Amino acid sequence: MKRMHKGLSADRVSGRVLALLIALSALVFGAFFLVGYDMPYVADTNFNAPLLTDVLLVYTYVLCGVAVAVAVVAMVRGITVHGGSRYETHGVPAGRISLGVALLLVATLGVTFAMGSAEPVRVNGKWFAEAGWLKLTDMFINTSIVLGLVAVAVVAYGVSGLNRRMNRKDR
Repeated sequence: MKRMHKGLSADRVSGRVLALLIALSALVFGAFFLVGYDMPYVADTNFNAPLLTDVLLVYTYVLCGVAVAVAVVAMVRGITVHGGSRYETHGVPAGRISLGVALLLVATLGVTFAMGSAEPVRVNGKWFAEAGWLKLTDMFINTSIVLGLVAVAVVAYGVSGLNRRMNRKDR
């Protein structure tokens, strides 16, 4: 097991970070729902204007930004440290898999952005027509769906044992 600073293993550090994030998330969401949640919106009293909406949004943006940054750093580090396609672990071409996943992500983001709709949508009774943001939203939604389906297909392929059966026939 790889040791981190001050004798802590990577598992212990990640466990503590997870516990911290769960506690912080529970605190932020609890405060959002318990403190001033049912305050009416000044311009239209049919809607709520929770007091801590900005806190929740900033927390969400920070978490999302940190997650993307960590994912990009880990991906780049993994590809550069292990030399791309030459990296193997127990006979599994981990470098090629990492590179393939990175390329699939970038390609999927590009295709889904290009195919994204810029049609105006009605949000809270008002029309939203910012074409760039609409396409970006479609991009993230469609990329999530595509990559989720790819993940399910890959897991199904791995569970099926088809690759192991094909390798036995070649011998």
